[in-house]
Parts: sequence; C-alpha cells; structure tokens
Amino acid sequence: MTDLRYLIVDDSPTVRLTIRQALTQDGVPADRVSEADSAAAATRAFDHDHPDVVFLDVTLSDAPAPATGRILGILDPPRPVAQGGNDVARYMIAKDPKVTVVVCTGNPADDPRVRELIQGGAFQLLQKPIRLAQVREVLRQVREERAESSGSAH
Repeated sequence: MTDLRYLIVDDSPTVRLTIRQALTQDGVPADRVSEADSAAAATRAFDHDHPDVVFLDVTLSDAPAPATGRILGILDPPRPVAQGGNDVARYMIAKDPKVTVVVCTGNPADDPRVRELIQGGAFQLLQKPIRLAQVREVLRQVREERAESSGSAH
C-alpha cells in the first residue's frame, strides 16, 4: 500500500530519521512522507497533507511563542490549540476518524498519557528507543488492518 500518506511527528530528528528510513526500506516513496517537529507544525502538516498514518510522539510540546510581536504591540498570529501529543491526536482523529495514529514514546505503557491515546483510538505503541525492525513490524500491522477495514467496507 504505497499509496498511503505518512506523517512523522517528533521533536527528535533521530526518531524522525529512523521512522523515515523504515518507510523507505518498505518501499514508501519520499513524497508520501512528511514530518513535523512540534504540535503546531503537526496540525498544519495534517491539514495540508491529509496523511493516512501518523507516527506521533506523546511528549511533544511546542516552544513558547516569540515575544517580538508583543514587544512591538502587534498581535501574534493565531496558533493551533494543540500543545502536546494527546491534543494533536484528538485533533487529528476528530478531523479524520479513519487516520491511523501510532504512538511513539519512551514512557511506560501504563503512563496516563499513553493510556489515554490508546483508549482514544490510537492504533499501536512504539517504545523508544525506536528501531527499524519495530517500525517495519508496525507498518505491516497497519497495512493489514487497513486492508481488512477497506475489504469489510465493500
């Protein structure tokens, strides 16, 4: 299923690279993968690229807005409300209930944020440090699940 679009959301360039490498090894063309390193960038990329599968960091957070506009008396441009992985996941699932969210975290599976994401519709959990083999196995599971879902819809 190379027609799927993917979004990798993590503030760690190393994690984004590892996931991208796994996607490449699985034959996903580079133009089907986008990346974001913050909650705000994630919601923008989601709205622009319409990914089918999102790899999402639980502890993702945005840096505070620069104070320049406030100093000059100019209003800062509006930002998406999402500030963390859970907020981003809720935003994405609300906009597209068919999106597959894969949670990426170094936190234990019983962490309340992780549990909330899984209970809220996230598909799978990838424990950090993330390895290529882990990502490829999750990709296999995602593709199977999506194939079953599309097959039962017909």
